[in-house]
Amino acid sequence: MSAPRSRSSLVVLLTAVVGGCAIVVFAVRALFRDPSADAAWVAVVLGALFVAWGIAFDRLPDEDHDQHDDDHDRRRVTGVLSTAMAATGAYVVIRAVGRPVDTALVGALAWPAWRLVNRFLDGVIRRREARGEPDGAAD
Repeated sequence: MSAPRSRSSLVVLLTAVVGGCAIVVFAVRALFRDPSADAAWVAVVLGALFVAWGIAFDRLPDEDHDQHDDDHDRRRVTGVLSTAMAATGAYVVIRAVGRPVDTALVGALAWPAWRLVNRFLDGVIRRREARGEPDGAAD
């Protein structure tokens, strides 16, 4: 039997689920007014991502000291959902303020691109450290 969840975890879960459902309701209302509204379609995805993120957050382990592969997968899923929420949220907000689609796409893809570059550079640094090469910092 698993340990009971904390109140803060429950609050985060409920906030994400209620917020996601509200986003979906407003997006569907916007779609009834204008079915060609791209931001409304993306907002539906954003609302679903909020709900999924809340559930994934609630399933994260409470302690960090007992790490299992399943815990790592849960953290990875939560990270991917967070990145997807940031991208779709940026797209919706940029389109809501009246900017064109290309600007919204650049804004939406900036964070995921930053994460990929950061991950690539972390891998390069780890490989260099494993080989014993200097990090290139000048003293």
